[in-house]
Amino acid sequence: MKKTIKIFCLFVIGIIISACNKNSPEELNDLIVTPELTSPILEGTWQVTKVEEITGVSNTKPPEIGDRLYINKDLVAINKEYAYPPSFSSKYVNLNKYLENKGYSFDNIDINENVVVVNASEGQFFSRDFVKRSDEEIFYIADNNLVYLSKVSDDVSDDIIISYEEIAKDDRDHESHDSATKEDTSLLLGVRERTDLSNKQVEYNYYTYLIKIPKDKDIKYLKANDIFLRGQDEFWKVRSKKSTLSGLYDNIEAFPVRLEEKMDDQTNLDRYSFKDFDMNIRLSFVDKNYISFSYQRQLFDNTITKYGFVATNELEDNRLITIDEFTGDKDAYEQFEYMVVNEATNLDSKIEPSDIKIDSTNFGLVRDSGSWVSQTSIYTENSLLKAATQIPMRNYVEEDTQNNTNITRDQVRNINNQFIDYHILNNGNYIVIQSADEILIHKIDNGNIEKEPLFSIPTPNSTAFISIDQQSGQNADTLNQAFVNNNKIIESN
Repeated sequence: MKKTIKIFCLFVIGIIISACNKNSPEELNDLIVTPELTSPILEGTWQVTKVEEITGVSNTKPPEIGDRLYINKDLVAINKEYAYPPSFSSKYVNLNKYLENKGYSFDNIDINENVVVVNASEGQFFSRDFVKRSDEEIFYIADNNLVYLSKVSDDVSDDIIISYEEIAKDDRDHESHDSATKEDTSLLLGVRERTDLSNKQVEYNYYTYLIKIPKDKDIKYLKANDIFLRGQDEFWKVRSKKSTLSGLYDNIEAFPVRLEEKMDDQTNLDRYSFKDFDMNIRLSFVDKNYISFSYQRQLFDNTITKYGFVATNELEDNRLITIDEFTGDKDAYEQFEYMVVNEATNLDSKIEPSDIKIDSTNFGLVRDSGSWVSQTSIYTENSLLKAATQIPMRNYVEEDTQNNTNITRDQVRNINNQFIDYHILNNGNYIVIQSADEILIHKIDNGNIEKEPLFSIPTPNSTAFISIDQQSGQNADTLNQAFVNNNKIIESN
């Protein structure tokens, strides 16, 4: 069996950020799931025998050879990570499909191998899947590392359980605190939906959810076409439509909703539209100030993805904003050039800096698991190098984002290990968590995310957040009314 594990490791070639990136990811309800366990299948003491890097990039220090994992009905623990008390569930799965659903690419693994996967969790504090390859060997994934363990005992020492009990008393507060919101809250959530067509073409559509979270009633939601925004003085809409001639998303429209019925007028199209017949555009960020998107050009190398910014209220200029204009820093281009060249030569030491194409408009905002990040693409004229990379650039959106809690990405992952994105409401009482097929609303109590969601919205198509805004109290009522008055509701609960 050890030989089998080693062979398996040779074929693991990469990890993808999220299973949602696959065209047809396997959903959890396709797996055979057993009821919650009262006694863990993997009970005992396990020792790490091997740690193998998958991508070469880790954010945290992985376990070391010789470290011990303890599993029984009262405790699951390895080093400083622990669940006390844990909850268990298991599923019997095809290993190949299970790993694909986790975001792995690999070759030549036995497509018929089935395994038991045991999940141990404690709310946002801990969640791990342990893959049982035999009665004596298991493995799990820890921050881009495969951790292999062998059983050394069928039980866990009482001294170990008592030691973690004392640790839990010191650093975890399980008492319930009343942190209910004192005002109604309304969340505007703009999304991009992707549909894969039968002819292998991709279609993008844009929608806005209005999610109403009353202080003393059930949560309600409405859904409408286009991205609905609060402008400086009035409400706006943003959209990108597919050309009936070229099949490209070659335009962006951003206009006050009062003009929606007149947007076929050439005067309004000139004033409130950005158009480039050679671009294929995909919106990635929208607010009242800026619109950001990725695009490919069809007349040149259409495999190179670039990024762009336009001012929401200045589309008549029909041009992309430069990095100097966006940051207001006269040295921004030089700093941008240095970052791009440095990253490119790190990716390929043989690339000459003079071969790298520097475009002062090639930057944008994208979502990265709970935050907005600045991104650009790196490429050479002969396409010897093509890559996307984040850049440490001034980001006014994140600077202005309120966050009144200490909720971490790990807490979100432990609540929902299939999460793609999340957003904490300004009052710190609720969190929106997006999975591959749902948008979930969870309560936050005393800095802890409640495990069971209060509300969910199904999202059968691949969905990405591109616009987030909220209002509370009287402003929430105004937003609700404006949304109903200015949109055709296509979905609600």
